[in-house]
Formats: sequence, C-alpha cells, structure tokens
Amino acid sequence: MNTSCVNGESCANDLVARFAERYGFGEDELLNTLAQTAFRQQNGALPSREQLMSLLSVADTYGLNPFIRQIWALSDRKGGVLPVISIDGWVCIMNSYPQSDGMQFSYPDELVTFDDDMKACHPWMECVIFRKDREHPIRVREYLDELYRPAVIKNGKKFPGPWQTCPKRMLRHKSQIQAIRIAYGLSGLFEPDEAERILETQLGESVPDLRSEVTGSVQENGGTLTDWDTATGELLPASEARERLVKALEDDVIDRHDRLDFDPVNPDDLEPQILSFINQVVDRARGTGAFTAAQGFAQERFGQNANALNYCLQRLDEAQAASAMPTVEE
Repeated sequence: MNTSCVNGESCANDLVARFAERYGFGEDELLNTLAQTAFRQQNGALPSREQLMSLLSVADTYGLNPFIRQIWALSDRKGGVLPVISIDGWVCIMNSYPQSDGMQFSYPDELVTFDDDMKACHPWMECVIFRKDREHPIRVREYLDELYRPAVIKNGKKFPGPWQTCPKRMLRHKSQIQAIRIAYGLSGLFEPDEAERILETQLGESVPDLRSEVTGSVQENGGTLTDWDTATGELLPASEARERLVKALEDDVIDRHDRLDFDPVNPDDLEPQILSFINQVVDRARGTGAFTAAQGFAQERFGQNANALNYCLQRLDEAQAASAMPTVEE
C-alpha cells in the first residue's frame, strides 16, 4: 500500500487511481459505478465520498474485489459505514498471506435443533488454521446456541433464513471467519451476520438479510443494482441495467402484496385519532427505516383492534415496498 502521500487528498487520489487502473475504469467512472452498485446503501442512498474512500482503503489494504462481492458497504446509525466481507473475501485475505498453510474443521456427530423451523445441526464446530511460521495451530470453536437466529416473523408469517435452511454452513462460516480473524490479527472487518447484529443493537430491530451473495441481482429492501451480466461477466449498458432494476423491484412489490394475510381496510371505518396515530407510526418508520420494529409495535398497540392492526400493517408494508425503490440515473 502506498504510504508516500504528502496529504490526505493526494492519498485519496492515488487510491482511486490505483483502483481505476486495476479494473479498467476512468476515475470518475469507478467512483460512480461503485456508488451505484457494490457500495450502494440498503435504503438506496448513495454513499458519500468519504465513505467511498474508507471502503476503497479497506479493499485496497486486503486486496478485495468489490465487483464480485468480496466486500460491500452497510451504513450504521451513527453516520459511519461498516465494511462487510463475504466468506469468499475472508478466504481471499487468508490466502494472501504467504504464511498460510491450510485449515481443517472438526465437529461432533451429535445433531440438535432449537425449534421446528431449522434443520438439524452440530452443536459446535471448530476451525483449525495452520501457519508456516507458528509451531502450534490456531483453533477456534463456535457454538450454535450462541449464534442461532430464529426465523423472522412478519405479519404473522414466518420467513425462514439461512440459520433454518443451512445451519451447518452458517456455523462453518462463523468458525472459519473467527479463526481467520484471530490467526492473522484482523480487526475492523465484519461478516454479514455480524453486521446485522451490530445494526440491530444500534436500532433495536431486525435489519434486511445481507447473507445472499448472488451477484447481478436486486436484493429485497436494498435495491442494490449490479451492472454486471453474470452470464458474460461484462458491464451492462445503463439502460439495460435500469430495466433489470425496475423489473426486479416491481416483482418485489408484487411479492410483498401477495404475502399480506389480511383484507384491505377502509380508513373511513377507523376513528380519526387512530388514523392520526397510524400516520405517525408509518412516517417514523419511513424516516428511520425501522419497519420491523414498527410492525411489532403495531401488533402490541392494536392487538385488540383487528381493523386498526390490519390497516397499520398494510400501510407499513406499502411504505417499506416504496422505500426499496432507489432512483437510478444514466
């Protein structure tokens, strides 16, 4: 990494220039493409230049490629940004060290389940990393009961996640990432599940699932546009990328509508005070992005008023679907 910069601005310019040359972009084109794709925020907002520089610095330090989802961005609730590293990114970091000498996993034959939604999984998994310059290997054991996350419940329906469908893989990734972090003294980097938990602590609610690593798709709640054709590996024209984004978001809105498990409620059937209160709940959720927390609050507040509850959940779902639609420019 270049350390000969005289001031911060020249360092930033050198950083952008290195990345632009590495991936065959012009400098402005590089920043715009990253802002619109890999580093676009979950609410569709574009990152600031300072956030872009922070993320590029992390990617440059560890040799990570943002265009193949080895690293992406997630804004926290304090105005900062979390560099989120996929499992492929963590393996890339490990393999970049010449001292690396392989790894292995161990786990018991026992299988357990914590609820009816999950597949059976080992109660713990251990990752062992070997380094050529260390006499003893690094062993890290992760326990399922400390990591498992129940299925999300929304509008009275359960939506299983990776901890239900592939818990062994999730546990293996957890032990592998923690072992890599300890073996090579890494800090300030986050894996997707960990980043979710940090934001939940800050916001007090569940955040969108970040663990899908499908490149070239638009993800629910994120509106993340990837301008790459996964079949050819080539950059898509802006017009075609826009068409894909709009189609995916339209499908997402239809899917959200189909998941509603209540009949539409006529607001004229509700008392004015209740309507005013629901409007405040929806406006606050729209402003903060705290839709899950607002839905839980509505279920508690209107538990004895089915019409008010259904109308509030309907409004929240519509607002959440609308918030997922970012503006895409040529």
